[in-house]
Amino acid sequence: MEVTIEMKITGVLVSAFSISVLGASTVLAGSLSTDALRLSEPVEMGSNYEVFGDPMPNKSAGLSLIDLIEQKQSHLGKEVRVSAKITQVCQAKGCFFIAMEGEKWARVTFRDYGFFVPTDAADSLVLIEGIFSEVQLSGAQAHHYQTDLGSSSRVAADNPSPEYSIVASSVLIHTQR
Repeated sequence: MEVTIEMKITGVLVSAFSISVLGASTVLAGSLSTDALRLSEPVEMGSNYEVFGDPMPNKSAGLSLIDLIEQKQSHLGKEVRVSAKITQVCQAKGCFFIAMEGEKWARVTFRDYGFFVPTDAADSLVLIEGIFSEVQLSGAQAHHYQTDLGSSSRVAADNPSPEYSIVASSVLIHTQR
């Protein structure tokens, strides 16, 4: 009878331990999937902003994204300073984001793949310095970008029209501290 009681107590303890380990791993897994990735550290920080990439000594507002796109012929292939809002960020590692103003948008990537932005930067106001262009994505590129944005992407992967792009050398993200 004592062996049976000891076996029952051991079984209860093992079950309790297994449940607590399972519960802890579930909590940890859940927290890991919702944490933002920050694969690059800011090169500058202020009370309400972080700068990624090159330092940005001039922090004055840039051209609006709407004006940039409407006046694209005078800006294509040139260095621009643009103010917009980040609507989506690559969730794989923060290697690009979608900047939007009104119905106009541009994909922002980073010069030489040299820095990234935090994956939780969506809904932040941003100041971008970089080279502006108009590009035609292949179907594979569009699908890759769509996948990295997640299933709730507002930018259609099969959009046959060219998209606007800024290859940024510096990105200032306004923070809500």
